[in-house]
Amino acid sequence: MLHVQLTTRHSIYVSSESTGELIVDAGLSYIHGATYTNKTPAGYNETSPFDTLQFDVRLEETNEPLVTANVAINTTANLFQFDLRTLEPRLTPYNLVLYGAPVTSYPNQSYTTTTELYYLPEKIKGSTVKIDNLDGGMLVANTASNRTFEPFLPFGFYTSCDGYLNYSLANVTTYRDLGFNAINPVCAYPDGGLTDLFHWVNSVGLWYQYDMRNYYLNLSSVKQQIPLAKDEEYFLSWYTADEPDGTEDALNSTSLAYDLLKREDPYHPTSLVLNCYNFHFEQYASGADYIMTDPYPVGINATWSRRWNTTVDETYGDCGCDDCVGELRDVSRRLDAFVDYQDWLGKSQKPLWSVLQGSIREDYWARDPTVDETWAMQVLSFIHKAKAIMSWDFHEVTPLNRAHGAMAKVVTQSPVSDFLLGSQPTQIYSENFDLLEAAYWRVGDRLMVGIANMDFVGTTEPVRFELTINASRIAGQPWGSVEWELTNKSLIARRLEGLATSFVILNQ
Repeated sequence: MLHVQLTTRHSIYVSSESTGELIVDAGLSYIHGATYTNKTPAGYNETSPFDTLQFDVRLEETNEPLVTANVAINTTANLFQFDLRTLEPRLTPYNLVLYGAPVTSYPNQSYTTTTELYYLPEKIKGSTVKIDNLDGGMLVANTASNRTFEPFLPFGFYTSCDGYLNYSLANVTTYRDLGFNAINPVCAYPDGGLTDLFHWVNSVGLWYQYDMRNYYLNLSSVKQQIPLAKDEEYFLSWYTADEPDGTEDALNSTSLAYDLLKREDPYHPTSLVLNCYNFHFEQYASGADYIMTDPYPVGINATWSRRWNTTVDETYGDCGCDDCVGELRDVSRRLDAFVDYQDWLGKSQKPLWSVLQGSIREDYWARDPTVDETWAMQVLSFIHKAKAIMSWDFHEVTPLNRAHGAMAKVVTQSPVSDFLLGSQPTQIYSENFDLLEAAYWRVGDRLMVGIANMDFVGTTEPVRFELTINASRIAGQPWGSVEWELTNKSLIARRLEGLATSFVILNQ
């Protein structure tokens, strides 16, 4: 079958922008799409193969074409520009329809799909945040950026308003100075101290998710809270449900909150975190623009619940990390699963954020991660398509939290953020090193390779990666201390420490 999909490159556009982009996929699938036959039916003289789809993308309400083009069969992520100036900015979306057919006269093969286009009046107060549906990153604009959209990789922690933050500018500043650029304050509403807290967060340039975990099921409360944040300078996104799959909230609960927030504030995305490996993923994930996942594998007993004194298996029990085995790769398995679920559902991919295990102080976990385990889980997350890190949770300044901050200072800035936000990772492998994870990101004529050694024991043997692209030299290693050398299409580490991590940049 031919699975034709259409989406806008950016989740929203604003009136100061003149050009938009559409993403068109024309992939072949055994599960999704409409019948595709690359064979001339009996009685027809056509001899050209059906290897190209011609299509129009039109405004549903006027039937005016935005794009007319061709796309090769079995390709994805094809980009097509269109002129936004032919449209009137408004707060409600435009419906777009793609009509596709073979370039040549194959009968009874036509294809249709739809998407929504948000083209909004530019805001004059507060932030505007969009998602890049191609590479998965965020772009943010506010007064500080002169309303220009800038790529943004969020990295930070959840933390309590009446705990660490304590409604204190000094604590907010200390947190920011550790290297974090984002935060998820868990606050009570109504609370008069929120105004001061948001003022301080804005004053230090710290982007924040507004957490509605205790209120999102009450749509009246959600609507009352929207004015508190939607016009703030460093407001990043709405955070509605915290593990709704774990508490078995109503299956439509997240989408009801999402629809309300989208109507009242189309200028910001909505997020949630899912706790389970797979419990009604489709229904809960429908209520988010990006999906967060929080497996905490370090220090668990995967077969016995310390908290509940029960056995744990695939169908029963709670060990603190659903369907985990208690190793660092539980983090990447969960991210991979969420990518797979979206593919199986025939959905365009929503970006994923990794919620990592910090110092949790609960009885599910016998210990906190070490610094090296933390860095390994962070790099592992990026290798498996995470576009942000938001860990649980920040109580105080500790060596472990400083380690989180050390990584944040590197990956949220150029050049590393250019790669993480400007492309998707391609995984690569080294023969005979099964516990070594690696991927490369390509932007222009440069590559960045990231590695995370899941083995606690190092090796003195050379570790070789065969690249698919020629590289001329090693430009730098912004993270890690691995001894790298480059020979044609081979990148070689002379030795690796246990749990070693590295980002290395190569020029072509």
